[in-house]
Amino acid sequence: MNFHGLPKTQKMKTLFKKMLTQPIKSMVAPGLPIVLSFFLLISSSCHNSDHDRRCDECECLANRYQQTNLVSDTNSFTGTIIDPNLVNAWGIAIGPTGAFWISSNNAGKSVIYNNSGNTLLPPVSIPSPTPNVPGAPTGVVYNSTSSFRGTKFIFATEDGTIVSWTSGTMGVIQADRSSTSAVYKGLAIARDNGNDYIYATNFRSGAIDVFDSAFHYVTGRAFTDPNIPAGFAPFNIRNIEGQLYVTYAKQKPDKHDDLAGHGNGFVDVYRPDGSFIRRFATQGTLNSPWGITPGCSGFDNNRSVILISNFGDGRINAYNRNGDYLGQLKNGNTPITIRGIWAIESNIPNAPNKIYFTAGPFDEAHGLFGYLHRF
Repeated sequence: MNFHGLPKTQKMKTLFKKMLTQPIKSMVAPGLPIVLSFFLLISSSCHNSDHDRRCDECECLANRYQQTNLVSDTNSFTGTIIDPNLVNAWGIAIGPTGAFWISSNNAGKSVIYNNSGNTLLPPVSIPSPTPNVPGAPTGVVYNSTSSFRGTKFIFATEDGTIVSWTSGTMGVIQADRSSTSAVYKGLAIARDNGNDYIYATNFRSGAIDVFDSAFHYVTGRAFTDPNIPAGFAPFNIRNIEGQLYVTYAKQKPDKHDDLAGHGNGFVDVYRPDGSFIRRFATQGTLNSPWGITPGCSGFDNNRSVILISNFGDGRINAYNRNGDYLGQLKNGNTPITIRGIWAIESNIPNAPNKIYFTAGPFDEAHGLFGYLHRF
C-alpha cells in the first residue's frame, strides 16, 4: 500500500477503507507496520495542525460539568452562604492574594470573598455622581501596573463613571462621564506604545471610551467594525495576551440594557490602539454575550479555548483561538444554564479545576456566586 505524497488525512482514509474491505490478518501478517501506522497517524493528526487541535480542545467539552453555588442574597439556592450585599453579582477581579472582588451592581458595592465564598473584607461602597446614592458597578479589574495613581482595583459603572479603590471601605470617582449619559458595562486595562490605558464599553453610545493613566478621557481610538449591524453596542471587553476581545449585544430602545435573543451577539478582537484585527464570533449561539475567559476547567491550564457566557440565556460557549465554535458546556446532554450569568473566570491559581461565575438571577433582582467543575 503506497502512501507517499498523500495528505495525512487521505492516508488515514485509505488505511481505514482497506481495514474494512480486507481481513485483518491479511494486513497484520505482511504489514504490521501499516496497522501501527494507522494508529500513529490518528494520534499525530490530533496535534499537528490548528484544525485538528480540536482533539485537545474538545476535552473542554467533556459533558461532565457540575454547578456549585457558594453565595447568594436569597435562600432560593440550596447550600449557599447568605450575603445581603450580593445583589446582581457582576464583574470579577482576582487580587494577588487570590481574593475575589465582585461588583454587586444593585447594592452599589464590591464584596470580597475567598474561593469558598467566605467574606474576607467588609464591602466597599461604590459612589455615584449623585450624593448619598449608591453607584451601579459592572466590570472590575485589578490594577497590576504602577499607573492610575497607584489604585488597586478599578470599577466601571452604569452611572458613567470610573471608580477606583486603594484602601478603606469607599471607592473614589476618578472619571465622570455621566453628563454624556455614558453607561459602562465592561472594563479592561491594556498597554499601548509604552503607556497604560483603561477601556470601558459605553453601551449607550456604542463606543469604547478610553482613559489614560491619570484617568483623563482620550479621543481618537476607533474600535470600529463596520460589518456589525446598527443597534449592537460593545457590552464587555477583556485583555487576553495584549489583544482586546470585545463582545457586542443588541440594545433595547433606551440603549441602557440589552435585548436578549438567539443570535444577538458578536465578538471582535482589537489592538489597544483601537485598530480592528478580526471578527472572532458571529451570532450563532451568542445571546447577549458578556463573560470572557481563556482556558477551561480541569484542562491543565490549556488556554487555546476561549469561553464566552451569554447573559441572555445563561449558557457558556466554547471557541478555539481561531474563533471556531466548539459547542457549549454541558452536564450530560443538557447545556449548563445559569440564569443571568455575567462573569466567568477560569485557571484561578488556587483553584485550577474550577470555572467561577457571577449572576444576577430573577431579572437581576438577586445575586449568585459559584463555580463549575468537571467530575
